[in-house]
Amino acid sequence: MRISKWILALAAAAIAAPASAVVKTYHSTPPHGTAGDELQYSTTLCPPIQSSAGLIQGDYQLNDNGGGTVTITDFNLRRIVNTNFGPDALTVVFGPGSYVFVTSDATRHITLGTTHPGSTAPGGSVDWGILSGWSVSGEAFCISSPLTICTAGSQVPHGQTQPSPPVNSPTYDLGTWAFDAEGDFQAASPYINQTNNGGTSNRQFLLRGAFVGGGVPALPLLGAGALAIGLLVAGSRTVLRKK
Repeated sequence: MRISKWILALAAAAIAAPASAVVKTYHSTPPHGTAGDELQYSTTLCPPIQSSAGLIQGDYQLNDNGGGTVTITDFNLRRIVNTNFGPDALTVVFGPGSYVFVTSDATRHITLGTTHPGSTAPGGSVDWGILSGWSVSGEAFCISSPLTICTAGSQVPHGQTQPSPPVNSPTYDLGTWAFDAEGDFQAASPYINQTNNGGTSNRQFLLRGAFVGGGVPALPLLGAGALAIGLLVAGSRTVLRKK
């Protein structure tokens, strides 16, 4: 095989695998997508599920290699909370004059990419299961009476703006994401963010994501270099033939 053809063959082989892969971006932040819900479950509530709509926003990137596996390459889940309860809501539990005011804007990240079997094509699904490598950024503020509402409930000292508290667990089960005909996804079930009261209640996040676009992943260095060399050699031979 001539050297130019050999190098071009090497370049083609180097870029063939990622050529079919697509990095897809999803949003659950209006107006680009519908925000997810926070669900509160307790054995003492009737009905047992109370929904707080629109709290779970974010953006996510998935690399679908087209061959049956999908990788999370970017995951940012944003939860915005503005809580203001006065004595009418808290007197029975905390006594006369009790109140709580909380503002929080926290974004959770998955810092360690994970690859799982599945497909992001319409009708496809990915069962993520338990993922690790979580971190959080943002800040929170809380004032309350009694002070323990802040320190015990929101994990933020009374009257101080603080970095968002650490994530409650190093692992979370994101469950199965199902992709519809438009390419949007929704988790088949909420994942449990926090358990309380000895396990009798918990908070759950329901994730959604609207497909907003996709592109081919960046060409690996080996593939780019081989392709450049191949084109250079092929071009040089063409010039020589013309002389």
